[in-house]
Amino acid sequence: MIERHLLPDDAAEWANVSIEFPRFAVDSPRSCPRTEDEIFEYVTYESGDGDSADRTRLRFLRTAHVEEQKFWLWEYVESDGVLSYILVQACANGRNLLGLTEANGLNAEQYILAAYYDEIYWD
Repeated sequence: MIERHLLPDDAAEWANVSIEFPRFAVDSPRSCPRTEDEIFEYVTYESGDGDSADRTRLRFLRTAHVEEQKFWLWEYVESDGVLSYILVQACANGRNLLGLTEANGLNAEQYILAAYYDEIYWD
């Protein structure tokens, strides 16, 4: 695991960071604590597309174990072509966090790393 102090201050500059995280044995949306319907409802609320969001542009990408934390990553391509990630994080207290932000040039692994270090917005 890359320690936070070894990374650039701004997570948007992490596009050159090379990192991989292990996936769950069940690497699919079935293991996610939020259903695809809940994810899409969140997209319609948070994305720039709003009520005109198109479910065909929503896609599950992967699961990830990062240290003791668990993540599920989805992507949504807005009607203007902007790529956003939707991330679900399982918390130790049984809650789960949900966030949607633009990819800002980060790949899935880099984005998960940013989430691990609380560099993305959570609802």
